[in-house]
Amino acid sequence: MGDSNKAPNDFFDNWNKIQSMSYKNVIEVLVKRSSEKKILALIQFELDQFSENVQKDLVISETNSFYQEISNLFRDSNWWSTATVTDACKYYLTCARNNISYFENYVEADSDLSQIQKNEIFALYQLCTLFVSWNAIKEKQIREIIDIRKSLFFR
Repeated sequence: MGDSNKAPNDFFDNWNKIQSMSYKNVIEVLVKRSSEKKILALIQFELDQFSENVQKDLVISETNSFYQEISNLFRDSNWWSTATVTDACKYYLTCARNNISYFENYVEADSDLSQIQKNEIFALYQLCTLFVSWNAIKEKQIREIIDIRKSLFFR
């Protein structure tokens, strides 16, 4: 098994580079290269990065206020036209602070982070990115708002 800190460390070590990376492009790549089934398996992997008491608050459901807040992005084409990877990371952490007690007083994503904080913020970012991608795969209207194509020929 690989180093569980590698991906989070790479993400935060490259923070300055990903500040200019289009988040829409990240979603587009996932939508084009994944399936609903694959994304659901990846969502479970990311959920498993959290303790059980936090996992229950991160389980996707229509009534989960955390995911309801994230779903606001599905109606905001302006956000998608300018959002970077770091914007998304910060937004998801804010949504977590607003809706999940564990994250209520969590540090900022761009502050000096412990390894546990890096791992959890990265897992949260990944989980939310997968949630958005999963919804974009399922719903053409979301892809249109994000302005991504599912394939070369279809929107």
